[in-house]
Amino acid sequence: MFLSVITIGDYVPVIVQVLVTAGVIFGGTGFWQWKQAKDQAKRDKENKENGIGSKVDSLSTQITDLNTKLDTMSDDLRHIKHDIELLEDARLETVRYRELRDKQDKAAIKAQQGVINSLKGILRERLLDNYKKCVKKGYYSKEEREIFGEMFQCYESEPFNGNGVMHQLRPIMQGLPWTAEEAGKTTNEIE
Repeated sequence: MFLSVITIGDYVPVIVQVLVTAGVIFGGTGFWQWKQAKDQAKRDKENKENGIGSKVDSLSTQITDLNTKLDTMSDDLRHIKHDIELLEDARLETVRYRELRDKQDKAAIKAQQGVINSLKGILRERLLDNYKKCVKKGYYSKEEREIFGEMFQCYESEPFNGNGVMHQLRPIMQGLPWTAEEAGKTTNEIE
């Protein structure tokens, strides 16, 4: 018979096989979980040493800065909203002021037109009186011509814009003689 020497090295594959089988049967996954946790801790340590921790800290600081900026922007928006409300109030007041001013302007224009019409009537009356007086006496003196000319110029220009009868009477007035002698009247006839 042939006996050979068996060494422990010959049993290692068998022992490993038994341990693996036993581990699977008796919850050997715990070893693998432990190994994964150990590997993750090692990776976390390496990441922290490689600057990921400082990057996270930097991001945290940036987020805090952004929150501060958002708060500031929120305050700014409240101020802007308030300013817009003030501008809207000012716009409404401006509209009210313009409406009131327009009303007052219309009333002033109406009053001014009344004054203009009154003065136009007074001018027309004075021109007619002057015409009647000159036609009655038969002549039209130099002084009367100057006064009539100035009044007629006012009457026919802005703002009176007179027209009508006075335009027809003016040529008649200008056709009258300048003096009583030219009209052939004596001093007794003038009085």
